[in-house]
Amino acid sequence: MAVSRQKLASLVRQYYHIVGSRWTSTFDYHDMRNEHSVSDGYNVQLPQQQQPLEVPIAPRVLHVVDSLQTGGIERLVHDLVIARGGERTSVVCVESIGPFGEALQKRGISVVLIGKQDGLPWALWRMWRHVRRVRPDVVHCHNLPAFLCGALAARLAGDIPVVMTKHGALVPGNRIGDRLNRLLIRGADVVAVSQEAAEIMRAWMPQGSRLVRYIPNGISMEPFGNLPPRQAARVQLGLPARSFIVGIVARVTPVKGHMLLIEVFARLLKRFPEALLLIVGDGVRLPAVRVRIRELGIGESVLVMGERHDVPTLLAAMDVFCLPSEMEGMPMTVLEAMAAGLPVVTSNVGGIPEVVEEGRTGLMVASREPAELEAALLALAGDPDRAREMGRAGRERLLEKFSLERTISAYEDLYGEAMDRRGS
Repeated sequence: MAVSRQKLASLVRQYYHIVGSRWTSTFDYHDMRNEHSVSDGYNVQLPQQQQPLEVPIAPRVLHVVDSLQTGGIERLVHDLVIARGGERTSVVCVESIGPFGEALQKRGISVVLIGKQDGLPWALWRMWRHVRRVRPDVVHCHNLPAFLCGALAARLAGDIPVVMTKHGALVPGNRIGDRLNRLLIRGADVVAVSQEAAEIMRAWMPQGSRLVRYIPNGISMEPFGNLPPRQAARVQLGLPARSFIVGIVARVTPVKGHMLLIEVFARLLKRFPEALLLIVGDGVRLPAVRVRIRELGIGESVLVMGERHDVPTLLAAMDVFCLPSEMEGMPMTVLEAMAAGLPVVTSNVGGIPEVVEEGRTGLMVASREPAELEAALLALAGDPDRAREMGRAGRERLLEKFSLERTISAYEDLYGEAMDRRGS
């Protein structure tokens, strides 16, 4: 069922009245349609340097994301944009640009910060003006918060096709913004990166919506194509040559399971006293993680490394990658570990069982179960040949099922269908 512009504009006004954002009579859909002046204060263009993937008759795609800080969603957007090339692809960040955004700008790709510090109405106004200037064929939003701004702007700028990718496992609520998203979602093509995310969206979307499409994440193999051997990586990083090294690469937040891993690792040290734990990443729980390491007296066996830009080399130095998350979509760090040839010990949550083959490419355990996690790590610590074989099988599976090229191909098909539907 199509959504009328009048109903959409009424819902937008209601939304901003309820949340108390600053709203003016000039922010009106009909005023927008008659507005032709476009500000040029948002784009940042730098010399283009990348060698983009060749995509036949590529549509102009505008990605809309909350930010391009360090994280899995951000990494995926970064890789998709580089692979498509900056001439036909650009990005809008709603809240902040971040390291991945800056990396794209250095390649000459347009990354624009809209900002919403002065309220969502003005963020929408700036988004609409930018969409009018860029004139994309498709607006691709990542998760529902970015979808609210991107889909409204696309609708008001001339019914531009919208794709919305659901990355995580959070269930949408029932606030006015969620209700507006639920109305807008009828006209969008929805993608889920995991079967769990797909089921969440199917249960939440209204009747008459389009079918949810499953497109798993993929990663570029370029950073993992010429990794040093394990011992060479350890020499390069100053790590002990003979230690059993476990690593986690993730934002340090409660759902990622850092505290559980620390507790389990302290017990593992009783059997393997030369073991070493690498904690790579930053986040709100990092101070608490440091405190707990001190309390357990394992500071000499744990390296808290913070945010790093040499993750492929760090992965190459590890024996096992561990991610004991409580909730996930399809974590890019698990794909990266497999690309580096590592066995994976992880929770069987979200889209992880779709990636990891139990017993062949890694070991999966129940979430929040320290005994299971300890048993899995001990099993691989005591059988390095099995761990190496799992890592080899994991890399093969990644190349077969989760390459960036497969992901791009699926999205290109979807973009084409959306454009054909608009033209019919």
